[in-house]
Amino acid sequence: MKLVLPDVLAVALLVIIKTFLFVVIAAATGFLLPDLWLSSAMSRRSHRIRLSLPDALDLMVICMEAGLGLDQAIVRVGNELKISHPELSDEFLIVSLEQRAGKPRLEAWRHMADRTGVENVRSFVQMLVQTERFGTPISKALGAFADNLRLRRRQQAEEMAAKTTIKLIPPLVLFIFPSLFIVLLGPAILMIGRNLAAAFAGQ
Repeated sequence: MKLVLPDVLAVALLVIIKTFLFVVIAAATGFLLPDLWLSSAMSRRSHRIRLSLPDALDLMVICMEAGLGLDQAIVRVGNELKISHPELSDEFLIVSLEQRAGKPRLEAWRHMADRTGVENVRSFVQMLVQTERFGTPISKALGAFADNLRLRRRQQAEEMAAKTTIKLIPPLVLFIFPSLFIVLLGPAILMIGRNLAAAFAGQ
């Protein structure tokens, strides 16, 4: 797309406008648009994975408490989340496929953290490493980690809600206050102007 899109936009503008400056701008825009779209798509995907991780961990806890091992729980959760959280489902199934291909469990999880680029997933992988090393019951660790993620998400939502009052100040100053001044002070200014005009006319 970075090779084709600049050529298409440049040729189209050259035919329509026939101005070299606009052709150069169109080529530069066509060269940058795929990167912008890709970064936006990556950001949206990371956001969806971040939101779906606590639900997936709760489901993993339920599966493991029902008697499944971690590897079987990954496959089951990946299949269950295909409709509601397809991005995280794909990542879990890729982890399962890598393990079947012979990669160690922790290495497959680290690859998932590198692919997603989500900080919560990296923390989750570090938690798995620690539970493997120290022998902690993984279901309890998963439940505590899911609760921690929900608490952190709630705190982030409260922080964003607190910032809305500050973000409302520029629209108030630029759009609402001038209208209020016009409505409140406009009649008084008109009346003062008429009185001054009448006073000067009387003199």
